[in-house]
Amino acid sequence: MHPTHPRKVKIVATLGPASASPAVARSLIEAGVDCFRINASHIKWPDIGPLVALVRAAEADACRPVAVLCDLAGPKLRVRKGTPVRSVALGEEIELSADPALSAIPIEGFDPRGDSPPGSRILVKDGKVVLRVRALTSAGVLAVVERPGDVGGGMGVNLPDGETTLPSLTEHDRACAAAALAAGVDTLALSFVRRADDLDLLRAHMATCTVSVPVVAKLEKAQAVRPEVLTQVLLVSDMVMVARGDLGAETAPERVPILQKQILRTARCLGVPAITATEMLESMIHEERPTRAEAADVANAVFDGTDAVMLSAETAIGQHPVLAVTAFASIIREAEAHGEFETSWSCRSQIPESRDPVADAVAMAAGRAADQLEAAVLVCFTNSGRTARLVARHRPRTPILALTPSPQVARGLALVWGITPLICPERPDDHEAVLRLAESLARDQGLVEDGELMVVTHGAPVGAQPATNLLRVHRVGTR
Repeated sequence: MHPTHPRKVKIVATLGPASASPAVARSLIEAGVDCFRINASHIKWPDIGPLVALVRAAEADACRPVAVLCDLAGPKLRVRKGTPVRSVALGEEIELSADPALSAIPIEGFDPRGDSPPGSRILVKDGKVVLRVRALTSAGVLAVVERPGDVGGGMGVNLPDGETTLPSLTEHDRACAAAALAAGVDTLALSFVRRADDLDLLRAHMATCTVSVPVVAKLEKAQAVRPEVLTQVLLVSDMVMVARGDLGAETAPERVPILQKQILRTARCLGVPAITATEMLESMIHEERPTRAEAADVANAVFDGTDAVMLSAETAIGQHPVLAVTAFASIIREAEAHGEFETSWSCRSQIPESRDPVADAVAMAAGRAADQLEAAVLVCFTNSGRTARLVARHRPRTPILALTPSPQVARGLALVWGITPLICPERPDDHEAVLRLAESLARDQGLVEDGELMVVTHGAPVGAQPATNLLRVHRVGTR
């Protein structure tokens, strides 16, 4: 690997009390953060604007594009806040309803009578406690304890056994999405996606805000990862997230590694970027070094073909947020240095891009040419970011330098595998000028030296700004 090659897999870090300060945000970017996540589950909508402004200031200091992702909370199912912690015993019968006066375990966020039919399970605290619904009552449901444990206020609840009537977009989500769009976030993540239609609700809401950004579908419901549903969700998503916490509760912990591989493989074949998330370096909330198992987990996500990996509590409330990002980046670089361990799950996309087949064919050819010739860099000129994404979906081994006039496009590309985005306000007006600019900027980034080959893609004729339809192999230092 070239000593100056940029890291291909991107890093997402969650903002929180441990990291939401100018100094720490700058240090996190220096350590390798490509995108900051704002978790709307733990804040109110007026808090979003100041957090985005914080990132923009740190981004300006770093002089490189950094994305902001607002992760909408979705419907929050939980034991009612303030409920005292109590132990439930194996075989004990428990009544659940929304009314604390009529329920041993009062819940909020869903109607148990409508959403938990007899025979279905109710999971508490990521499945640590399992209840099986035995019968409906006048106010809720009667359930028997199948896995005992402690239950108390604020603990999350999952309903893994079937469809629910819950809306995908809550009023809190709508307020947070509007605030995030007004503040200039680069992408929104929709939680608890169950079907492709769920994403239409968020896009319709964005239309009322007159601002549109890419949408990340969070895959954490059992319904969404069924093969026939997964494909449909991916086809209407701009990006997906393997949200392993709730996914493990909804299915089973032992299924999560296989589901992760299946999701990433399907996303890769369809050309949809993917983020792998949850408990990747969980021990570093308190410790200064990751465990060996955590290092293996991160490396395996790299080998599986993920575009990005995400830190949650590690940077939001952890004691060592910068060390966590540093460890993340080190593990990723070490894994990327050993491409022989890539598995068939991380296959390069074999399905042509039907919406832009010419540009996709050029992107695939550019990647193959760059790999075969061992080019130092592959340079894409792109107005919308589409060309760079098309190149990245074919997973060339060569670093990708994406040049765009749009800061928003550059930030969006900061989340995509293998791409180094660069804001390039200059617009060359002929092919030779394109080559000169590509060579100059690639030199500035330390990606090429005299005598090395570079592959360049753009649209021709240049002045008309057409879709990508041309590639050229160029030896640096020649005219």
